[in-house]
Amino acid sequence: MNRRLRISVADDEADMRDYFARMLPHMGHEVVSIANNGRQLVEQCRAQHPDLVITDMKMPDLDGLSAAREICSEASVPVLLVSAHFTPDQMTDRSQPVTAFLTKPIRRADL
Repeated sequence: MNRRLRISVADDEADMRDYFARMLPHMGHEVVSIANNGRQLVEQCRAQHPDLVITDMKMPDLDGLSAAREICSEASVPVLLVSAHFTPDQMTDRSQPVTAFLTKPIRRADL
């Protein structure tokens, strides 16, 4: 049985925020917050307590990795880091609070 996840998403690109807002509910999940920068994401996660965080790596005000560190220092939540510029060495640093990486463009099958 699949469990309905409460998901917070962040991306500075409006089309990506819209994509997640459309696609994740279609897959049976609930998008509990949508942020356009890392600082908003941290604040929204404090308020919403999501089951999963999906965040872009490069964003204004606070990048996705820094936001993930801050979120995970307060709550244990899996983080999917999204980037158009993924490099394999980003996955080897196990001290990062990231569960997995997704490379843009993201297709439904990736989610």
